[in-house]
Amino acid sequence: MRVYDPLMKYLDECGLQSVTLTYSEIEKIFDRELPATAYKKREWWSNNDQTHSQSAAWSDVGYKTCSIILGESVTFEKKG
Repeated sequence: MRVYDPLMKYLDECGLQSVTLTYSEIEKIFDRELPATAYKKREWWSNNDQTHSQSAAWSDVGYKTCSIILGESVTFEKKG
C-alpha cells in the first residue's frame, strides 16, 4: 500500500463533488503526520501526479486540489 492510499480511498468513498479537510483530518486519515513541506509549500499540494506521489492519491480517483490554506485546510474537487 502506498503512503497516500488512505486519502485516495477516503475521497473515492465520500461521494462528494467537493470536500474540505483540515490538516488534522488528513493526518487522521493517514494515521501519520503530514511532512513539513505540506505545511510550508503550496507546491506540495499541486495537481501534478507525474512528479508528486501524493497528487496521485486524489488524481487517481478524479479529484484535484482547488483551495489550499497552508497549515489549515485543503479542498478537493471532482474534476470535469
